Amino acid sequence: MFESMGSYLRRERELRKITLEELSAQTRIRPEYLHAIEAERFEKLPGLTFVKGYLRAYANGIGLIPEEVVLRFEGYLARLSGESRSLKPDRKISIQWKWLLLPFTLLLLLGYLWLR
Repeated sequence: MFESMGSYLRRERELRKITLEELSAQTRIRPEYLHAIEAERFEKLPGLTFVKGYLRAYANGIGLIPEEVVLRFEGYLARLSGESRSLKPDRKISIQWKWLLLPFTLLLLLGYLWLR
């Protein structure tokens, strides 16, 4: 059995005797976000892009290799894919789809009215 994402990060941080307050000051990540990361409450964070950025900063702050931590997180996400927990999508992505949907809908409506 493997160690959970949050437990792994907390263990590595504690081994290096770094407090969350020290890590927050170093990375400029809010302490509540660091708590959420260690508790695996990623849905409390702003979005997937931010989560990965926070994980990179966290890893740098405690001396881990950021790319390995992000890969471990992506594996965590793959395991969660069948569960109900989810992350907030990036806001940019959802906004882009809304702007693409509007002209497409208008074109369909105009085409319908033209062929009528």
